[in-house]
Amino acid sequence: MSTASPSSASPTFWQALSRAFSGLWTKARQPSKVHHSELLCVQRLRGFAVLMVLIVHIEDIAQRLPGWEGYHSTYSRLVGYSAPDMFFVISGFIMSYITFSVPFEPRRWLISRFMRIYPMYAIFMLMSVGLWLHNPMMTMGSGQHGWDTVIASLLMLPQDGLPLLFIGWTIEHEIVFYSTVFFTATFLGRERLFAVMLTLSGLAFVKWSYIQLTGTEVWDFHIASLYMVQFCMGAMVFRGRQLLLRLGSVWPFVAAALLIAAGAAWAEAGTMNHEQPLRVLFFGGAYSMILTGMLNREHVLREHGRMPTHRDAWVWIGDASYSIYLTHPFVLGSLGKVFMQLDPPWWGDYLCVILAGVLVLTVGFATHFLLERPVIEMGKWMTRRPSLSLPKKDT
Repeated sequence: MSTASPSSASPTFWQALSRAFSGLWTKARQPSKVHHSELLCVQRLRGFAVLMVLIVHIEDIAQRLPGWEGYHSTYSRLVGYSAPDMFFVISGFIMSYITFSVPFEPRRWLISRFMRIYPMYAIFMLMSVGLWLHNPMMTMGSGQHGWDTVIASLLMLPQDGLPLLFIGWTIEHEIVFYSTVFFTATFLGRERLFAVMLTLSGLAFVKWSYIQLTGTEVWDFHIASLYMVQFCMGAMVFRGRQLLLRLGSVWPFVAAALLIAAGAAWAEAGTMNHEQPLRVLFFGGAYSMILTGMLNREHVLREHGRMPTHRDAWVWIGDASYSIYLTHPFVLGSLGKVFMQLDPPWWGDYLCVILAGVLVLTVGFATHFLLERPVIEMGKWMTRRPSLSLPKKDT
């Protein structure tokens, strides 16, 4: 009577888990292909938006160099602060695209969004907590914190001030929007999403007007934030895609240029949780028009079979934008301490600034390839397979 050899025996759970992770890691390292339904223009816009953020924050760190104290370029003062507005418009469009383009399955939708956002966020938030525990003053400019705000930061809960990892304020707004999409699609039906978004946008203006008239502060956990208007703008670009195609790709860019000029002339950044209507309308409208123009251009290329088959540099930056966004405060914070010890010649200042940008992008790309892409593959695997199975490792 023959017995099964050890090599033919069924793998244990831990062996299966190890092989599954090995397969995911291998798949994550493979070159990314351009999928037929992928919107490359959206990735390019993400890349552009994260570079807008980097320029502003690199300028902040450059102020640690001798002779650069208090320096702010015209770009940063007039336009650069609006980079998050572009992210919000993009998110409004993408969430609508994801929610309406395929059958809505609440469990899969929730897992997909959670795995896309939280694991990476948690890693860098825990790094921030470690710095805070080492020295409560090490908050990267986000102010003083206690355990209540630290825990809220870890859980991505909306706060009236900056979270411990200061860039998390934009993620808080994203989470409120994601929650709105999820609960609307699950309990009211996804066809009600646009009505809900328009209602929240209207409430945002009502809240702002009430605060201006009475001087009374209103805390609503970002639910009626004016930034909700920009999410709504992105959603409306998706809803009106067929109508907006008639504009072509030139007129949307002309409209965007006029709106950006108006924003630079009349809009103000506003303080945390006190966003300004002109900023929201001018820059949200401008970035909605840029998104429309790029979508229309890509539609023409797709119709003529001229879509690129390889990812270009802008698309790669867009792919890595979340990793770049999360890592850049740590890189720039470290460089700021170094800059304070330097006394370079005038040309050395510019070299330091250029090297800071290169280092930020290098760390961001490394984090994307080594950490974020495996996490993304894990999320795809979790939503694709109801039970543990073995992704095949390429040989």
